[in-house]
This record gives sequence, C-alpha cells and structure tokens, in this order.
Amino acid sequence: MSVVDTMHSKRVTDEVRHAHDDLEYFYLEAKRNKRIAKWAAKHLGYDKKEYFLELISEDISKAGPKPVVDRIMKDFTKAELNIPEEEVWERLRKYEKEVLKDMLETQAQRTKDEMIAEAEAEAEAEAESKKEKKKDKDKDKDKDKDKKKKK
Repeated sequence: MSVVDTMHSKRVTDEVRHAHDDLEYFYLEAKRNKRIAKWAAKHLGYDKKEYFLELISEDISKAGPKPVVDRIMKDFTKAELNIPEEEVWERLRKYEKEVLKDMLETQAQRTKDEMIAEAEAEAEAEAESKKEKKKDKDKDKDKDKDKKKKK
C-alpha cells in the first residue's frame, strides 16, 4: 500500500469517525431535550409531546442548548412560574449526564454482546475444526486398517 493510499484511507476513516461522533451528539441533544421538555411541560401543564416538538424546532433553527433554555424561560415567565434560569440549566446538565450515561451503558452492552458472540463463533469454529481433524484421523486409521488387512 502506498503512502498516498494510506493517507487517503486514514482521511476516510477520520471522516467516518467524525460523522459518527456528530450523529451520537445529535442523539444525545435530542434525548436531553426530550427530557427537559417533559419536565418543563409538566410545570406548564402542556402536552409533553407537543412541547418537545416545539422545543426541537427551536433548537434546530439555532445552535446549542441556549435557545431551548431561552424558550423554556420565556414560557415559564408567560405562565408566571417563578423557576430560576439556573434551575433550568441544572436540569439540562443533569439530563445530559443521564443520557450520556445511558448511551455509554448501551454501547458497553453492545460491545460486550459482540465480544461474546465473537468468542462463541470462534469456539464453534474451533470445535468444528476438531471434528474435521478427528474425521480425517479416523479415515486415516481406516485406510491403515484396510492396508493391513490386504497384506
């Protein structure tokens, strides 16, 4: 493999890894926003699903969690709820940690399952190989017996 091919392969690998990381972060934000929307909707007396959809449309149009917090604070103020912005930010960080923990646990379980499946497949292949070797050995013994009988 040439240096150019190696560099191209590394670049492609890096691009795939970054795309995967971006997708994972997108899922993390979406799940976090869903949790904070449920929390806020409960305080506001709104439908949780509808409120979440409103929040994500707000979040998609602007970058970062600030638009979500601003929207929640605007709705709290409008509903005359005295919930400080710091509490909203604390909830947001709490939910983000929970979601990240869940995602990491899921990934760890997936990795564990893959490793177990791989080990089982290797053990199965090894057992099959041993069977084949035993069959070959038995065939060789039978051939030797036949040769001895013919003599």
